[in-house]
Amino acid sequence: MAQSDSNFEMAPPPRPIRRLGLGVRSVFQLLFALLSLISIFYLAGKYYERKDLTARGTFTLSEATQNLLSSSAVQEREEPVKIIAAIRKSSPHFRRLRPIIEEYEHLSKGKIEVDFLDPIRDGDRALEVMNNYGDVLADKLFEDDLFIIDARPGIKPPEDGENSTITSHLGYLRISDLLVKATDVNKQRRIVGYQDEDMLSSMIQSAIEGLPRIMYLIEDKSDLEVGAADSPWLVLTEALEKQNILLLPIKISQIDRVPDHAEGLVIVAPEYDFEEKEIGILNDYWNRPSSAIIAYLDPNTRPVNLRAFLRRNGVTPRDDRIMRTRNGRTESQVLATFTAGLGINGSLESKSVPFEGRVSSLEVREGAEDLVSNGIQCYSLIEAAPGFWGETDYKKLNPKYDDDADQGGVLAIGAAVIRGNANDDKTAEDISKMIVLSTSDFLDPKRLGNEQLDFVKNSTHWLLGREELMGIGPRGVERRKLNLIKSEVSFLHNIVVFFIPAGLLLLALTVWNMRRA
Repeated sequence: MAQSDSNFEMAPPPRPIRRLGLGVRSVFQLLFALLSLISIFYLAGKYYERKDLTARGTFTLSEATQNLLSSSAVQEREEPVKIIAAIRKSSPHFRRLRPIIEEYEHLSKGKIEVDFLDPIRDGDRALEVMNNYGDVLADKLFEDDLFIIDARPGIKPPEDGENSTITSHLGYLRISDLLVKATDVNKQRRIVGYQDEDMLSSMIQSAIEGLPRIMYLIEDKSDLEVGAADSPWLVLTEALEKQNILLLPIKISQIDRVPDHAEGLVIVAPEYDFEEKEIGILNDYWNRPSSAIIAYLDPNTRPVNLRAFLRRNGVTPRDDRIMRTRNGRTESQVLATFTAGLGINGSLESKSVPFEGRVSSLEVREGAEDLVSNGIQCYSLIEAAPGFWGETDYKKLNPKYDDDADQGGVLAIGAAVIRGNANDDKTAEDISKMIVLSTSDFLDPKRLGNEQLDFVKNSTHWLLGREELMGIGPRGVERRKLNLIKSEVSFLHNIVVFFIPAGLLLLALTVWNMRRA
């Protein structure tokens, strides 16, 4: 027993706790944790990717806008395009428009700078903006929320107290112009969509281009009431003005040549035929490089010389009316489909839209050898739905389809014509383009729908070589309603106000107690 006790060795005494060492390690741990957190925030702020988590991609810009923002007109600018978003934070449109305009800034890679301004809360800043841009804004800054687009090349925004020199590269866009409204079943006007991307992209394009492009409406061949509230003239003028295009009247009978600066000619509902001299002026313009013609015809009139001019270019207006019989009744409202040809229709491709009023058919000679040999190609853009026919004896009551006299099959009501070689990069910019529609009644403000207006915009963009802007349509408003009874609302209120905070407090106390032990 004594021997066993002599072999027993005492355990070494415990080492004293070095409080200073533990404190230093804790400090270093906190320091490295703080540095790691700062590094994470820095990297996340510099290298990140935005995701649109909405079901329909509400805040995702279209490919057309992305092409515009990546184009040389934007990326090769020395000074970025400045956009001042003068929108009240209390506005119901603020949450909708802010992500959209921020996406413009993000995708432009610094070539578009967005500055948000609440004119009510930041009165001093609003007065500064009014002073800098007052020549173009007048008092509109305090009347409506708006965007100010400043794309002046090489000119920085004016400083305080300086008088700004307003140029054609400066403009504004009212938020009220971005809203698409319709009358509901209760006969109340309500917002059904936004054309924010459409209008913003067009305004940015216009500000970059500067001076508006000029198109001429041949006034003396139509019986349009210029300036009337329900006139197609007003519809076209407003639509083209938003695209930085100035539509001016011109009398072809009083000129010898279309002005060289003309970007295009517009013919709407020609009631009187063109004389030989006037057809010569039209032919002379059509044979110029980069010419553009829009012809919205009136099925009631038969201008022989104009019809011959269109026929030589592969599109012939027919003397008929498109109609169909359904449930024993004859319908003249044409349900038409936008084709996928040339990409002119953009987002309208394969959509069916009713065209009210008088509509005749067009003979479109796609791929005709005599046209191809002369460098002319024509394409059908809008076609009547199956079941319609072209009635030649349209003046009689209750007409019926006659296989021998009437037009059957696929009936075109809209066509595009290209003169020149569009497939060669050397000559693609010099080709001439023409849009022909067999009806002009759709320009009546009471009949004009959003789809027809989008077609006017897309076709005009195509005529002027702005293909990057085609295909942008209005965005719909999604409304979701959550129906809850009073007890369910009370239960959710208790969860948010009591249970969640109490749970977080309990978790914090548990962690603190474990660390303390």
